[in-house]
Amino acid sequence: MSTTLRHDGLPVGVGRFELLRLFEQVARPGFGLSSTAVALVRHYVLKTMDGDYLAGRICAVWSQACRFAEALGLTPRSINSAERELERAGFIVRNAGINGERAGDRQDGAIVWAAGINLAPLVNRFAELQAKAAAIELQARAIQQCRAEIRQLGQRIREAGDEALRERAETILPDGRTARITNIDRLFAIREALSAMLAVIESAPDLEPEANVRALKTSDAPEENCAPNIQDKKSSGRRTAPTLDPLDRIRPATAIAVATEGYSGLVEALGGPSWPNLVEASWRSCGRLGISQSTWGRACQQFGRERAALSVLLIDRNAELPAGHRYRVLSPGRCLAGMMRRAGNYGVNLLGLFRATEREVRHLPPPEATSRLQMSEAQAGPMAHLTMRLMASLERQVSEKDGHGHRCERTSQLPPSKQSHSHISICELVKRLP
Repeated sequence: MSTTLRHDGLPVGVGRFELLRLFEQVARPGFGLSSTAVALVRHYVLKTMDGDYLAGRICAVWSQACRFAEALGLTPRSINSAERELERAGFIVRNAGINGERAGDRQDGAIVWAAGINLAPLVNRFAELQAKAAAIELQARAIQQCRAEIRQLGQRIREAGDEALRERAETILPDGRTARITNIDRLFAIREALSAMLAVIESAPDLEPEANVRALKTSDAPEENCAPNIQDKKSSGRRTAPTLDPLDRIRPATAIAVATEGYSGLVEALGGPSWPNLVEASWRSCGRLGISQSTWGRACQQFGRERAALSVLLIDRNAELPAGHRYRVLSPGRCLAGMMRRAGNYGVNLLGLFRATEREVRHLPPPEATSRLQMSEAQAGPMAHLTMRLMASLERQVSEKDGHGHRCERTSQLPPSKQSHSHISICELVKRLP
């Protein structure tokens, strides 16, 4: 190979560091290069000058492999392996002299000749690197969109309440997680499979439209072999919301009526009252209430997602009750854990707790009245409160004396202008208290 291998130059306005950034962006995902190879190219580019990337110039380095190894903290063998990797990928040309000796000459800032590592292939592939970066970004967007669609399909399948189809969905996508799946073809296959399952759910007859497809009738038998086996009995598997559960009488809009202002605002931001939105709002509220995610997970597993969401809603409401209230919750995390323990031993009457909370909310004073009362008490101060008590006690004693015909003549004989300034000290009033 000639030691004067020249390149076509970078586009106008593009420098060597932009070329390096583009290469580092696509080297591993687009070409499968190792981290050592990427680090070595960075060291190559730092050894060059801006003028080496002009059209018709030579862009090369001729330091020995041991020097590169010392600078990168690697062994010469690792450097040689990375150079062979880059050469096979078509990004460099190795044109060392006799016995692998590397040398070169630079005059007036331009390389005249070089026997070592020539970067002409890397410079000439700038347009290819740009196209590869655009393709990788497009694929990343497609993967992100496909993952979002898979999450939505999984949620709609769970909302259908069919345990058999839910188990099949978990077989297709274990745990419902797609974060570790980076193959776009596999994600597309999962999305199509879940879409087909959802189509079966939506096309099945529904005897109770108002129940939001909770009682869907489906069949697992293939239609080409026999008639569909429509199940007339509900599945006996565990569901998050049992059909005969007394909590079926509590609708999402009814539950929101007793929720706090912050909780209600969160549900509205999620799209309005619905059980999925209540579950999401309760999950988000756990961090604000100090309920750990492990406690929330155990509650969902033990109660079901809807019961756990309602429990957090009630705990959030009772946590904002006035100080000293008998139902005020001081530690929401311990409260939820205690409800789970009680449910395991004796059972928790969640419907009764909800009705009790409804009554408490109905009898609570309006927020404006409470704020005015607190403001007036804060402005009056403790001495004014004590004076009011003393004056009330004195008035009671005077009225009792009046009832027995013993009126205080000294006070009554005073002129009207001085009756309000009777010289009765606070100490005397305290002594007269019963």
